[in-house]
Amino acid sequence: MNASSPVIVLLAAGEASRFGSLKQLAMIDGEPMVRRAARQALASGVPVLVVLGSGAEQVATVLADLPLQTVVHEGWRDGLGSSLAAGVRAVQHAHPQPSGVLVMLADQPRLGTALLAHLLALHAQSPTQIIATAQPGGAGPPALFPRSELDALAAARGQHGAREWLRRDPARVTLVDPTHCSADLRDIDTPDDLHRLTAS
Repeated sequence: MNASSPVIVLLAAGEASRFGSLKQLAMIDGEPMVRRAARQALASGVPVLVVLGSGAEQVATVLADLPLQTVVHEGWRDGLGSSLAAGVRAVQHAHPQPSGVLVMLADQPRLGTALLAHLLALHAQSPTQIIATAQPGGAGPPALFPRSELDALAAARGQHGAREWLRRDPARVTLVDPTHCSADLRDIDTPDDLHRLTAS
């Protein structure tokens, strides 16, 4: 990796209490959800780091043959912000001077590759900008944070993940319309969500 490359951080650490089981392993189109998300990330051509927590050993097993890095966040119970911070710290440790971090969620299994490619292309053009996906209520993930934001993200705590971080200062965020990339941003929080997604 060269010094100007971003790194994708795929967050897959949560307990998924509303789902009732380890949703990272829920099957989407014949493969575990986390693996599907990881393959979409890898298709972008930049390094991928997956943050594991709940059920880490089981989740790591379905990722074992993929060319990515995993990190187990022992404090995953502290919330999404804590897992995001752990991922950013791992990036800083493994990849000196990355140009930024693209934050993805493992429970958006049909995101597609076009939106990720578009975010990365915009980052290449404007490497100091925060670039996020336009969603109801404001900006959300996937979102790309430039190098200047990484130290602050590495110190994040608690339940607040990328979405809350982006909404603190919306004037600094460039929004991307996901419909232009045919992206499906639906996330999986409950078994009903999974049923609706797989039935569509």
